[in-house]
Amino acid sequence: MTDDSAAPRLFVLTDIAGGLENDDIQSLARLLLYANVIDVEGIVAVTSCWQRRAARVRNARLIHRVIDAYEHARSNLEAHEGGFPSADALRKVTALGIPAYGRAPGDGFAETRWNDVPGVRALVSAADRDDPRPLWVALWGGANTLAQALWTAERELDDARFAALLARLRVHAISDQDAAGYWIRQRYGDRILTIVSPSTIGGKLYRHATWPGLSADRFGHGSEDGVQGGGFAGADASLVTRQWVKDVVRRTGAYGRRYPVHRFIMEGDTPSYLGLIPNGLNVPEQPGAGGWGGRYAHYVPDMAYTGTNERHPIWTNASDTVIGHDGAPHTSPQATIWRWRTDIQNDFVNRLRWAGSADRSIADHPPVVTLAHPDRVDVVTGAEVTLDASPSRDSDGRGLRFEWIPYPEIGMAPHVTAVELRDATSARCSFIAPAVRNAASFVFIVAARTVGAEPIARYRRVTVTVSPAAG
Repeated sequence: MTDDSAAPRLFVLTDIAGGLENDDIQSLARLLLYANVIDVEGIVAVTSCWQRRAARVRNARLIHRVIDAYEHARSNLEAHEGGFPSADALRKVTALGIPAYGRAPGDGFAETRWNDVPGVRALVSAADRDDPRPLWVALWGGANTLAQALWTAERELDDARFAALLARLRVHAISDQDAAGYWIRQRYGDRILTIVSPSTIGGKLYRHATWPGLSADRFGHGSEDGVQGGGFAGADASLVTRQWVKDVVRRTGAYGRRYPVHRFIMEGDTPSYLGLIPNGLNVPEQPGAGGWGGRYAHYVPDMAYTGTNERHPIWTNASDTVIGHDGAPHTSPQATIWRWRTDIQNDFVNRLRWAGSADRSIADHPPVVTLAHPDRVDVVTGAEVTLDASPSRDSDGRGLRFEWIPYPEIGMAPHVTAVELRDATSARCSFIAPAVRNAASFVFIVAARTVGAEPIARYRRVTVTVSPAAG
């Protein structure tokens, strides 16, 4: 749906519903504002442990209502940035998944009777398409429609074609909302790149997952055994409250007025695609690189901890240490997302403004971040290193503010102390390459932000490899 052949492909499985569980409506509303840079190839209504009857016509109607709102806003969006698909194109990729709630293999999926469910056929077709780009499958609900699609494809395709299909898939699950996710991972193992924080069904372990870092700072403060118990500290909670939605989102144009106020948490499913947005920070094919969708490590989770039967490495929780809104350091998987929360929400608000008016002066637009040197630099201990993003430009012509951010969780040798940046809020910053016993890499992110009320950020990464001095 976009002329940009590099745009990531995305297929959404959503347990969208109204009332108390309306955060999928929120996540879809935000996603369509990025439909020019993410190729949305499927939006399928599915069931979950929270919505066991979500794959119904009425749920598909909720998807169409969001698309209807998008249709009214599309011409405005196009005035700010091109490539937005037509509403009809989005309607054509909307379908219903398996109507039954899938708890275990053979109960709601992996049965011949579900082979011709429209959502299953659509997913098989998308995954089998001869396209050099991976297909990301975002699980906002249960995984039984994906499990059925895989079960069906394995029987319909020859071995080579099915192997290519598996290699093409990338799955980002918002924890486990039925048993089908376990089934997929046990059956296909590391043949599918999977990002997930495993959970017992019912949300007991949601508090330990990465995805709550977008908005779930205070959700469900229950006991360790309580459903959705927990929360975390450090983030700016004011940007994800119901009051913020009322005061900011719903007052930003006609599209914003259609955005619902959440009952529990805001946009719990949005982290499944935030890492696909081409902002210069995200590296979709490298879940360990960190970005708006979080940072993940590749390992087999502790089965005693998760209560699951994981056998293969998956991309799952990793922790960042970040100075929080309270001025104190916080270390958690959630911090890998909330460290970028202000930029994420500001970007959203500006796109809401785009949706509301074709007048380019009413909103900011993404800056273009350019380095004055390669994004990989080799130096020796004691050298003065200058990082320079001064060629960057603001597409609105109002200037930029800069921030250089060390990312020590990526690449740095454990015996090396963090470097001290000079002029870290300028286009150019510098540091002295530290002493190292062996070559060590340091990753820096430059954020260039516009100067509007809600500045838009874009980024570049620089990796500096320091080697010991000769002699």
